[in-house]
Amino acid sequence: MTLPKNQTAFVHRHGDKPTLDKTTIEVPEPAEGEVLLKVGAAGMCHSDLHILCSDNPIPLDFVMGHEIAGTVVKLGQGVDKDAFPVGRLFAVHGPNGCGSCANCRMGVDNQCQEENHRMYGLGRGGGYQEYVTVRKHSLVPVPDGLSAAVAAVTTDAVLTPYHAIKKAGVNSFSRVLVIGLGGLGLNGVQILKVLGAHVTCVDLREDPLRKAREYGADSAVTSLKNAPMNVDAVFDFVGSNKTFTLSIKHAKPTGIVIPVGLADVNLQFNQHLLSQREVRVISTFWGTSSELMECLELVAKGRVDPQVETAPLSGVNEYLKLLEEGKIKSRLALVPQ
Repeated sequence: MTLPKNQTAFVHRHGDKPTLDKTTIEVPEPAEGEVLLKVGAAGMCHSDLHILCSDNPIPLDFVMGHEIAGTVVKLGQGVDKDAFPVGRLFAVHGPNGCGSCANCRMGVDNQCQEENHRMYGLGRGGGYQEYVTVRKHSLVPVPDGLSAAVAAVTTDAVLTPYHAIKKAGVNSFSRVLVIGLGGLGLNGVQILKVLGAHVTCVDLREDPLRKAREYGADSAVTSLKNAPMNVDAVFDFVGSNKTFTLSIKHAKPTGIVIPVGLADVNLQFNQHLLSQREVRVISTFWGTSSELMECLELVAKGRVDPQVETAPLSGVNEYLKLLEEGKIKSRLALVPQ
């Protein structure tokens, strides 16, 4: 396959600029142990906005886009051509575990301890370009029948709630409250129902509440006043101080609260309320590569159906603005042209 020498990429420049720079860069050569992918789709995420508005600043210049799926076009030295055949579609495990540190060896490669560690689209070149190099152990094969767009979105919008739900130990006896029904929240509802949990959802908007009911939610209401108290686990997909405080109140004594959303950078809580009831607050970040395999299988089997729209990568800055204004209803996957 003859590859172009140059490609279009959208680069985050360190500073206060709230947009990405469209630029031309060289198509990279895969190093030893790496694979060159032709990007099929790159999902857009609210985390992109946190970087651009400096809520979560990354003091580097890099190509953004941390939800990636693409086809193999070239192999670096030491990569098995049978395991990574040219033309095969793979999803990228964004946390980019090194595979060698203690955490990676214990299966928690979303918490890699590699020195100067950088994640795809979050410090290391991501999917807002036409071609990207990826470590071979960060690649997960996409089951037949799934599109690049759905696979890309699954790497975060399904993996993140899946990881959080597994950390909480939810099972068929669990009574669960879900706050916020954006892309992650709706996928979380589906995962919780796969596990057989009793699920109550809260959102201010009727459309996502209707969708949650279609996914099997046992109750879907517009106010926490109508939500049950003393639940086993609360998944806060908003992550504001208001929803976090209410989450603690709705959890049972010794219950679990997991703030997944990132609406507020700093969360505060009432120490007396938390300690007297021994509520556990559990942090969560993305998910592991083995969990990504499980998520792709759930989606391929139709047990989780992430809502995905597609749009051309060339309009990334326009779509980031729409995302900031809350005008994108589902999850958006950008496709290079």
